[in-house]
Amino acid sequence: MVKIDGARVRAIREQKGLTQLYIATVVEVTTDTVSRWENKRYPTIKKENGLKLAEALEVELTEILDSGDLVTEVKNETTAAAEDESAVSELGPPPEMFAESSPWYTRPGHLVVLVIIFAAIGAAWMAIRFFTVQPSIASTTVTRIVSPHFIPGRPLPVFLRIDNPSSEPVSIILKEEIPAEGTLEMTVPSSSGNQNGTIKWLTKISSSRLFYYTITTDPSFIGSLAFKGSIRDAHGGDPVDIAGSSGSKAGLHHWADSDGDNRISDEEILEVYDLLAEDSSDTLDLDLLEEMWLGEGYLWQPDTQQFSIVQ
Repeated sequence: MVKIDGARVRAIREQKGLTQLYIATVVEVTTDTVSRWENKRYPTIKKENGLKLAEALEVELTEILDSGDLVTEVKNETTAAAEDESAVSELGPPPEMFAESSPWYTRPGHLVVLVIIFAAIGAAWMAIRFFTVQPSIASTTVTRIVSPHFIPGRPLPVFLRIDNPSSEPVSIILKEEIPAEGTLEMTVPSSSGNQNGTIKWLTKISSSRLFYYTITTDPSFIGSLAFKGSIRDAHGGDPVDIAGSSGSKAGLHHWADSDGDNRISDEEILEVYDLLAEDSSDTLDLDLLEEMWLGEGYLWQPDTQQFSIVQ
């Protein structure tokens, strides 16, 4: 057991822009428990939870410990129990302990049997928990999908497709670093936090799910954007890098025009709709995309910052 400084925990969490829900999911406890930790209603916690709490806050365990970091009460109780047992051994049990009227479980042989039974049950439970395969991100894949080009000053969507083939949902933390040249406009679904240019999502994944965000650059931007991110689960494993596209170059083509031929083809618009399915399609300007698809082509006009559609 360890004793934590609740006020310190809250200060670090708020400084890093993390929610109690985020901490609770990583440590695998309830938000009510996190609240009680911070309010010092639960000043002592298991060392295992203390390590998970420190990991969720991205600090060392010693940074959140109270000055009396190790709990001695359990040791004191154990010592007192040992002294009592020693006293009974020296003085001998009271005569009435083994009277026929006493409960069966207080008799010498029966008590030993009880201890053995409970020890066997405990060992079986530990074995089941140890050998049971816990859901993890070992088979979960995350693929970033971003257009090879974008128009500076216009929103660029960056899609993150997560596939979990397991039948069990997996709790994950998804992080994506925003390029320094870009400005975050929105996230779908809403992110759990955004600090120092890093978006964080905390959620459970079953089957497949799509996350995405949009960023913009200054209209005068020239060059490329580089993307980087990772995913991890609540079992303490190393983060896994996000696969897929990792860059996009400034140009004069709409992000959905993947081949850059100034025309939105049937295949290109279907690819966008397949990707989005029915998820928050109103957050992107799909009406304009459909108009461009219905036309014979399009041109980007830098002077007016508008598209002209070829009919």
